[in-house]
Amino acid sequence: MDKKDFINAVNGLGALTVAEERITQYFMKHYTMLPFAKIDELCKQIGVGKATLGRFLQHLGFSGFLEFKKHVADELAQTLTTPVERYEVTQHTDNESILTKHYDEVMSNMTKTFASISDDDFERAIRYMQNPKGKLYVMGSASSEALANYFFLLARYLRKDVVWLKADISTLPHQLADVTEDDTLFAISYHRFSTITIRLVKWFHQFGGRIIFVTDQPVNPFVAYCDIQFAVESGSEGFFNNRSSGFVLIEAFIKGLSRQKEKNNRFNRIESVFDEFSVF
Repeated sequence: MDKKDFINAVNGLGALTVAEERITQYFMKHYTMLPFAKIDELCKQIGVGKATLGRFLQHLGFSGFLEFKKHVADELAQTLTTPVERYEVTQHTDNESILTKHYDEVMSNMTKTFASISDDDFERAIRYMQNPKGKLYVMGSASSEALANYFFLLARYLRKDVVWLKADISTLPHQLADVTEDDTLFAISYHRFSTITIRLVKWFHQFGGRIIFVTDQPVNPFVAYCDIQFAVESGSEGFFNNRSSGFVLIEAFIKGLSRQKEKNNRFNRIESVFDEFSVF
């Protein structure tokens, strides 16, 4: 079983328990090391019991951890180094231009990302974002905040009732008091996931709103609550993950939103405000 097969199998389970989410996230992070793990130490590191791990793997179709390890080992073809070790090696042994390598990295991430995105899902997301009956809420935290804020600023040109949600638990209740089933939440969260974003997505789902989610981890705590999920590649040989494919997807959403009928009036009004405040 390779990592993609594992992702598909877990997503097929539907909603996960807290323990199952913990197991899944650990497996995703340490997938290439699982064939060498001992179950006692593994359960200790994850913080679950052996019986819990065993039941989870049985739900995936394995008799237990030994059978699962064998399937992972059969597919294992990656260099067993940590990201820091890999980065240190490339800094000393690779003579290729950093700019060239970064370009190749970005193009690889974008190619994989857009090959995996369904046109139907994309068009459905645009329809949710354009729904004139409801508001469009936008949220991102940590490194996702800059991407979400960029989307918010441009979306304000294209439709009314776009609401920026700050990842501040003390103010969120005031902003969410009027959420209805006609509203849509556009949330962005890269691993490591923000607990505030997780709670917001669950709450929004509970009140019947539509949820569009962008992430770099196809297996995540949000998947059971989202109407549409877009998984973007963020692979990088540097210390920090690459956000290029996520940014390009956001630009595609803005292009889709630009088909909004009211955009011309909003453009003119916003531009007049800029003139009034001498914004150039």
